[in-house]
Formats: sequence, structure tokens, C-alpha cells
Amino acid sequence: MRIFRSGILGVLALGICVGAYGLAQAQTSEDTLEFEGQDWTVRALSADMLQYMGRSALHINQGQVWLETADFSDGVIEFDVAYTMNRGFVGVGFRSNAEHSNYEEFYFRTHLSGQRDAIQYTPVENRNSAWQIFTDANANTKVYQEYDQWNHVKIVVIGDKADLYFNSNTPVTHIDDLKTDLKRGGIHLHSYAGAGMRKSAYFTNFLHRPLTSDDKIVGTSKPVADTPKGSIGRWHVSPPFQEADVQDVTLEDAMIADLAWQVLESETNGIANLSKLGARDSTNNTVFVKTTIHVDEARRVEFKFGYSDRVRLFVNGQFVYGGGAGFRSRDLRFYGTVGTFDTVGLDLQAGENVILAAVSENFGGWAFTGAVEDQTGLTITP
Repeated sequence: MRIFRSGILGVLALGICVGAYGLAQAQTSEDTLEFEGQDWTVRALSADMLQYMGRSALHINQGQVWLETADFSDGVIEFDVAYTMNRGFVGVGFRSNAEHSNYEEFYFRTHLSGQRDAIQYTPVENRNSAWQIFTDANANTKVYQEYDQWNHVKIVVIGDKADLYFNSNTPVTHIDDLKTDLKRGGIHLHSYAGAGMRKSAYFTNFLHRPLTSDDKIVGTSKPVADTPKGSIGRWHVSPPFQEADVQDVTLEDAMIADLAWQVLESETNGIANLSKLGARDSTNNTVFVKTTIHVDEARRVEFKFGYSDRVRLFVNGQFVYGGGAGFRSRDLRFYGTVGTFDTVGLDLQAGENVILAAVSENFGGWAFTGAVEDQTGLTITP
């Protein structure tokens, strides 16, 4: 039996939470391990092959193993997985880029069997998961998990669609629109828990293969709420900067004069996934999100919005709102999921009004969304 352990245990001891919580993936030493006849790259506290419940199994403890050579595009991924019921996040990523920073992901909240969010679909963009952004009945699924037993998982991927089977003959999860722009890439398996905890899982009978004539997408989307009336579908987004730079109540013109703005389209649920445009780090974890509202005469409008994790909102350079909505920022049960849960009155002057939101992120979904329901007599441009 060969056991591979990370060369940077101190980092991993804090908890690798790439998919579940979206922290930046730890840069560990990379060993390889043979599993199902293929070499996998180990990025975990430990990974080893052993006998478990009568099978030769890959045991992952707090981390990931990567099949870099998978070149998976359209096809099928299957495996059996076993774990205990203690808190953790066990799953699979696919169509990863070479840097392991962008990929599609499904994972199982092992402590939430029978709950509506037992299974999570999320894209990972620039090493940041988006589980706080994708929370509807399609991204989240209720299933009953078997503990200390083998659970069979099958994923069929065709184009932008995916069906996931979990101990079932019909899909339990159907994704109609995979959110990254990636068309092919690597595969990884993972098992981890939050800071200060560890999570192990056992994988066996893994395969990935091309499609056959029998492989089809058969799942259908569940009904979800419409995007809020008046949702703003396009924003200008700045490069990342330090959160401390926007603590004043007045925003100086010089701070935004020469920024290299990029246009970002909101997702189909009306929420802009800010991680699509760039990575945050421990220093530069904030971006400006901008739109312009033109009115013929001065008026007050109602602006509904949501964000993750923190926001400072400015109208024509003047501070009008500040808030925090990160994971557990309000109480131990607060998830920090994103929606238009906040409302503020915007006092607009005749002509153009620049609305700027400075949005700061820890993990789980760097996001902003906004809507003006009554757009009579006004024009919104990104």
C-alpha cells in the first residue's frame, strides 16, 4: 500500500474547500497514484489504495485527486463511493482546465441526506465555487445517501447538459445549462470538510468513457422562480483591488477614472458571477460593479439587490448602503445565498447617474444582482 501525503500540511489543515466552500485550491506537492489503471495527481492531505468493504478502493482524505489525461468532453462518468455521515463534501469535477482553476462540479453534502440540498451542482471559476449563486431546485437536489455503503453515481454529459444518477435508474439531477465555457478537460474526485475538520471517502469502479447510442440526456428541468422584474442583465466590472480602499463615504473620481472595465452578463437566474472575470486573493478581494441610470428629471427609484459576501453601494460617488451577507456572517445557520433580498431608495439627479457596488468576497460565490422594477422614464446602460 502506498500513501501519498501533501508537502504542505499546514495549509491543508485549515481545510481544503475548493468545491464546497470555494477557497483557493492549496498549492501542494504533487505525487501520482495509480487508480483503475491510470495515473492520478494527488492534491490531498493523503490518498492511498486499500481494501475497503471487499473492494480495492481509492481512499481520499481531505483533498482531491486529478486525472489530468482524461480529456473528457461529452461522455459518461461512473463510480461507486462510500463515506460516513459526518459533515463533509464528496464529489467529482469534470472538463477542468489545465490549471485546475475552472471546471464543472457535482458534490454531495454527506451530512444532509434527505435534505433539499443534499446534492449541489456548481461551476468553479478562477478557483471560486458558486454554490451561493446556484441554489434553485435544479442546482440542488434531495436524495437519500447510504452511509458506510457503496453509493453508485453516474453522470451523462452531452454539450451543455448533464444528468446525474445517484443509486437510481432515472436522473435525480438534470442540468440544462452547464455554466462554464469549457468543452473538455480533466476530471477530479474529492473529499473534504470545512476548516478544522477532515473528511475521507472511498472510490471504486471508476470509469469515464465516450457516449454510446444508448447514452442520452433524459432528465428535465424543474420549475424555478422567474428572474425579478426589471433585472439588470449586464454590468461593467473592474479589476480586483483591496477592500480597504473603499471604506470612505465618498468615492473619489480618481479611483475609478482609469479602470479597465469588462462587461459581464448575468447568469440565467439574474445573478452576475463575478469570478468569471478574474481571481481574488487574500489582498485583492473586491471589484466595482457598475451600471448607469439616465432619468429625464430628478427622482427616487427603488433598487432591489443582492450580493456576496460584502457590499458598499455608491450613487454618483456618495455612499448609500453597506452590508455583509457572507456564509455564517449573521448566525450559524446563515448560508449567504444570493437573491434580491435587500432594497434601497436611490436619489437620482436629472441626467446620468452612476451606480457602483464595491463587492468583496471570501468564498462560495462572488456575486451581485440588481433590479429596478419601475423603469418608466429611465434608461439603464452597463
